[in-house]
Amino acid sequence: MSDAPHADRPPFEGGPPSKLLRCIGLIRDDRPQVVRRALIAIAVMWLPLVVLAGVRGDLIGRGGWNPFLADFGAQARFLLVPPLLIFAELFCMARLNGIAAHFRRASLVIESDYPRYDYAVSSTIRLMNATWVEIVAFVLAYILVATLWIVQPIADLPGWHGLHTGSGFAFSPAGWWAALVSLPLLVVLELGWLWRLCLWTRFLWLMNGLSLRLLAAHPDHAAGLRFVEYSLRAFLPLGFVIGVLAAGPVLNLVVHQNVAPLQFKFLIAGTAILAAVVLAGPLLIFIHRLLEEQNRGGSAYGTLALRMGEQFEDRWFYSGVRVNKEVLSVSDFSSTTDLYSIVANVYAMQILPFQLKNLLLLIAVTLLPFAPIALLSVPLEVILQKLAGLFL
Repeated sequence: MSDAPHADRPPFEGGPPSKLLRCIGLIRDDRPQVVRRALIAIAVMWLPLVVLAGVRGDLIGRGGWNPFLADFGAQARFLLVPPLLIFAELFCMARLNGIAAHFRRASLVIESDYPRYDYAVSSTIRLMNATWVEIVAFVLAYILVATLWIVQPIADLPGWHGLHTGSGFAFSPAGWWAALVSLPLLVVLELGWLWRLCLWTRFLWLMNGLSLRLLAAHPDHAAGLRFVEYSLRAFLPLGFVIGVLAAGPVLNLVVHQNVAPLQFKFLIAGTAILAAVVLAGPLLIFIHRLLEEQNRGGSAYGTLALRMGEQFEDRWFYSGVRVNKEVLSVSDFSSTTDLYSIVANVYAMQILPFQLKNLLLLIAVTLLPFAPIALLSVPLEVILQKLAGLFL
């Protein structure tokens, strides 16, 4: 635990492929340059595909879903997702860093646990920016892409990837670029976010292992831990990305092969569940601690309320004191009311450190890319009638 001097640094910055981007000057300590990086990602991962497909005549021609621009899955993967993942760094990381700092800033961490907290921060920084992690991410990306091409049925590939020949499948120039450049870089970006989520989960697990100063009567109804639910809002861009990646290929099948949208209801539900488990699941680490605090607080505060209630009734109900307006203004009444409001907070405490509405918001954002598919399941005449009803 000798890395305590690094504990003041934000732990959730970096991750694959940040080291490579720092080496080529696309990331600096004072400027993340997300706009520039997003434009470069589009220029490297999507624009060459447009040019190569256009040269070969696969940009808008050949009908069906063979043209590159008609491949909604490709547009989702190479045009939308890379800049979204890059912009998500700016939206998400600052919020995660704020949550990590709040554990100590709000005095949830007791002084004797400061070294363990400092270790959690410094080790997260070290793992986030480890060179070996970035190397593994690039190697694993190419292994995953190679495996995908092996197991993927060639017949399912849009025509802009290449053509069937007597000796097998011949990749087009655009197909080669997608296989060797665009798709591996996309996987590296996705693995970078997967690594960040793993470290976020690890950090919360380390925090749960500390002797946190929790308070059952806290007005957030989560013993003072409700602030961690802000991570759900921080992960909204990631939820949207998950939805985009799932909805792109589905839109291909619905538009180009006339597959009924309702056939994908289980996939849509699975996408929502995946986002909820991956992005909200880490917060469930605190359930056991909150359950313990709920039981302890209910017993302690309940006993205190009972004793004070007994004293209150003995004095005002059984002592023969006549209750009038002057009596109602004495401190006994206000102090009893104050105590009971505090006890009410204890009994309203929840064992989940987040509210259902924030989880539902995350799920709604995840399912938003499926909205065009849902509209396709409604007859055009019905849509036009509804629109006309708004103006007539």
